[in-house]
Parts: sequence; structure tokens; C-alpha cells
Amino acid sequence: MINVVALAGNAVGDPTVRSTNSGKKVATFRLAVNNPLSEKEVLFIDVDTWEKQAEFVEKYVKKGSLISVVGRLKQDTWEKDGQKRSSISVITERLNFVNSGKKKDGGEASDEDASAPRTAKPAAKTYAKAAPKPATDSDDDIPI
Repeated sequence: MINVVALAGNAVGDPTVRSTNSGKKVATFRLAVNNPLSEKEVLFIDVDTWEKQAEFVEKYVKKGSLISVVGRLKQDTWEKDGQKRSSISVITERLNFVNSGKKKDGGEASDEDASAPRTAKPAAKTYAKAAPKPATDSDDDIPI
């Protein structure tokens, strides 16, 4: 099964930062994602970042920050007042700031205008896949 999601949107508020019992830092924020097919539809997605990414988010992500995330979906379920409840959030693998191309004063933004790094380092190691072997033009490979 594949569990990968990529989203881009604006942070709805400043992140909430906490530490687990084992001392791992977790930063959570809500991302507002517009539906490109409907101007009225906006999804609000909870995003969780861990350890080094959480430190990056705590330092640089603010309300209104335009960011993209790539991660995996996580579903939490619980029962409240006899009713089953659930929520879906994104656990980030990568997080980037997205340059909107405009500065607050109306001018064009440049990379030099950014006060923050553009990318948060992945929380976990990623491994490159081996390149596929090139196809050969041998007639021996064709089944008859």
C-alpha cells in the first residue's frame, strides 16, 4: 500500500509545540488548502512535524506562511459521549516554504528576501532507489 500525500497551503495559525514523555519535540499546525476547482471550498488539515522539523517549524512557520508538505496520512480514532470519532492528519516527511512571488509592499519577492531557510530537513533518513536496468534490444528477451 502507498500512503503519500502532498499539499500546499497557508498556515492557519502559529504552530503548537510540545514534547513527548520521551523528550521528542512535536510541532502541530493547521494548513488551509484551497480546492483549485472551487473558490469556496477550503480544507483544513492538521500537520504534525517531529524532532528537527518541529524545531524548524517552531522557529519559522507563522500564521499565513505559504508552505508545502509531503508526508503520510494518519487516522486517530476515539469515543466521546458514546459516539465514535476520528480525525486525519499529515505526518510530514518534507516541508518547504513556497515563494508567492510578491512582497507585502507589492513588489516582487526574491530569494534574498527570505529570512528563513526554504526547506526543513526530513525527520527520517530517506534511501535512494536503485536505478532500473536498461532494456536490451536482444531478440532472446522476446517470448514467442
